[in-house]
Amino acid sequence: GQGNIYRMCYYRSYRVKMERECMEKINNYCQKQKFTLVYADVSMTGPSHDPEFTVVVKINNVKYGTGTGKNKKAAKAIAAKKTWEMIEKLPESPSNMQAAELPATRMITLPVLSDDYVSLLNMYSQKTLQLVDYRNKKSIGDAHAPVKMAHYKFCFYPCYRKLAANFDNARDVKEEIKKEEIKKMSDESLPGLDTNTSEENESPYTVNKRFLESFKNIEPIGEGGFGNVFKATAKLDERTYAVKRVQFTKNVREVKQLAALAHENIVRYYNSWKGYDHVTSPDSRQKADKEILCLFIQMELCEQGPLENWIERNRQDQKYHVMAQTKFLQILKGVEYIHSKDLIHRDLKPQNIFISHEDKIKIGDFGLVTSVARENLTENTGTKSYMAPEQFGHKYGKEVDIYALGLIWFEILSAFSYHEKFKVWHEVRDGKLPESFTNRFLTEAPIIKKMLSRDPSGRYSASQILELLKSGDQGQPFRTRTL
Repeated sequence: GQGNIYRMCYYRSYRVKMERECMEKINNYCQKQKFTLVYADVSMTGPSHDPEFTVVVKINNVKYGTGTGKNKKAAKAIAAKKTWEMIEKLPESPSNMQAAELPATRMITLPVLSDDYVSLLNMYSQKTLQLVDYRNKKSIGDAHAPVKMAHYKFCFYPCYRKLAANFDNARDVKEEIKKEEIKKMSDESLPGLDTNTSEENESPYTVNKRFLESFKNIEPIGEGGFGNVFKATAKLDERTYAVKRVQFTKNVREVKQLAALAHENIVRYYNSWKGYDHVTSPDSRQKADKEILCLFIQMELCEQGPLENWIERNRQDQKYHVMAQTKFLQILKGVEYIHSKDLIHRDLKPQNIFISHEDKIKIGDFGLVTSVARENLTENTGTKSYMAPEQFGHKYGKEVDIYALGLIWFEILSAFSYHEKFKVWHEVRDGKLPESFTNRFLTEAPIIKKMLSRDPSGRYSASQILELLKSGDQGQPFRTRTL
């Protein structure tokens, strides 16, 4: 009755919706994998007033699902649904792995839909980047029923230097493909490595596929024991970013914490991915032979470079100290924000504090950031010349950042040359500031001494220092605290 009609209409609309969704999924899948997708018309049968259309889906010229319907649109939708069901059965289907990670994984093998030698041969051709030329080699059998033997000629692309394989019959083809598959399992390129040797996707600094596909004009701008930092222009938006590459570990603390921070004085995080790449040694800009799993972090590019460069460029400026105070206040606000999230930076220094094109401070390099809640903190972690005394042990808190800030503030205000800094640095670390500095900076020197207290509980917090500087009143002592 009417209920059955309603149910039929409902199921029909539901089926059409699902089939259309399958078409969209296949399109996205093929775009991500750079596969060619074709809906090929196979046939039209039946009378002209009631025709029936058949359509087959071809991905990289391999046949997948076939659909039949009263019009081409319906046939395409059915073929798409069957095709998506086949794709979903793949061991590395989109349902088994995140779509965003597909480009960074090893090549996805397209399934052979039947034990069909032509399909196998096409598969082999796609995998090895060879062109197949089907030529009739000879005929056998009697004159009434000759059997043509095909000669499979492989033409390799110029960028691949391998010996071409010639096969005289389909059985040899199948055996050779099996051997090739075994060889590829033991000799396979690492996931994420780009095999495209075109000039557009080449760089002397990386072979990571996603990096090369998404960026151009890749140039190194920073190197060290932590990894490498590159300046690179995104191909889509034509904006220039900083891309940091470090060895991937299970503890991806830097990405998780940086992605959660949003402050005008913190380097902005955009994106991240993992993939294999050549490691570049700190003392060389050329690729090393070793290939390891890396973490890539796409961040805001700070065009003016690190704070230490800014000091060197501006130290002779008549307005230097006014500019220096403005810069330090911005650093302080950034650290206050980090501490408000119960995090410790642990590696504050002029080399990890950057200046944007807007002349604004941006705190970066969160590779050692950690939570205050951690019971056992890593000892001897950070840059030793800026590390607080207690940081050489395993019990410390946010105060280690305040100690580093005291040293940075002294360094900004004094604007010493490297030689001058080297002579006084040991005593400054003990809170003993040069007399010339103390006499010149009457307001700042007492605060810096408190920040450099060997006892962590004797140091002001970032919020207290901000309040103190805003009020300009040094007469009211601040209550110290412990964490």
